Amino acid sequence: MKQLWDKIVAMAGSNVGLKALALIIAIGLWLAGHRDTERAIEVPVEFRNIPSDLMVVDNRVDYVVLRVVGPRTLVSTLDAEEMKLALDLNGAKPGSLSIPLAPNYFNIPRGVTVARITPPVVHLRLEPVVRRTLPVSVRITGSPASGYRIAQMTVQPENVSVEGPAEDVRRMTAIETVPVDVERSSSGIKRRVRLSTDGKPLTVLPEQVEVSIAIEEEQISRNFDRIEVHAKGFKGAYNVAPPTVFLRLSGPKSAIEKLRLTSDRVYLELKGMAVGDHSVSLAFNLPEDIKVLEQRPQRFRVRITKLAE
Repeated sequence: MKQLWDKIVAMAGSNVGLKALALIIAIGLWLAGHRDTERAIEVPVEFRNIPSDLMVVDNRVDYVVLRVVGPRTLVSTLDAEEMKLALDLNGAKPGSLSIPLAPNYFNIPRGVTVARITPPVVHLRLEPVVRRTLPVSVRITGSPASGYRIAQMTVQPENVSVEGPAEDVRRMTAIETVPVDVERSSSGIKRRVRLSTDGKPLTVLPEQVEVSIAIEEEQISRNFDRIEVHAKGFKGAYNVAPPTVFLRLSGPKSAIEKLRLTSDRVYLELKGMAVGDHSVSLAFNLPEDIKVLEQRPQRFRVRITKLAE
């Protein structure tokens, strides 16, 4: 054994020996590269020539697993995109369709064989395409700030075109936006918002709408009982019957809660009136956003006994 090793070393030391050793190595590499190997490749699936009045639904296969066998040098260079499975649906009819797969469906180089295709059959369903014009519904999440409420919502455009599988589109009464968050908002919101297909294979035009949400303080009402009635800026002598009024007012919560009905807010206007009896209506100087819902009585009997000198 030692003698054989000494001969190999001696040959490697000469030019002839080096050439022989290089040839042996090259042959070994060539044999290793051409040894068969097996590889699993995920090949994407696409559909071509789909009839214009149909669409693919319930397709549960986005790719198939192709197990191939061949020389390592070939198998290692295979590109899944170049092997893409293109299924021709020209002439297909509505309903379920099953397509058995075969090796000749794939772009496989010579010298490589297909050992297994998973799944071996592609199942899908074709449905007629329907287009409808549907109203847009704004989907809200969250709640405005305490004491505020949504007063109004508008959307532009109010209607959009929706195209998709007949079964889905015919069941729809409206199409929603993606959620618009109003959590703790105390002022209006205006933004462009996408429309939601809710995971269905729908085409919506336009894809976005402009949503405007008006947010205002909550409106409340409050009763004010036995509010004394007086004349404003009148220096003469007079009597009022009845001497008090009942009022029910409404307006923003913060304004109503802090409102005080003083004689400069609720009063009688007697300027320019002569001595004698008069029927006078109540005058108001209230904040613009506060309204009178109820008043009892509507008019007052005023007797002016003396005018200012």
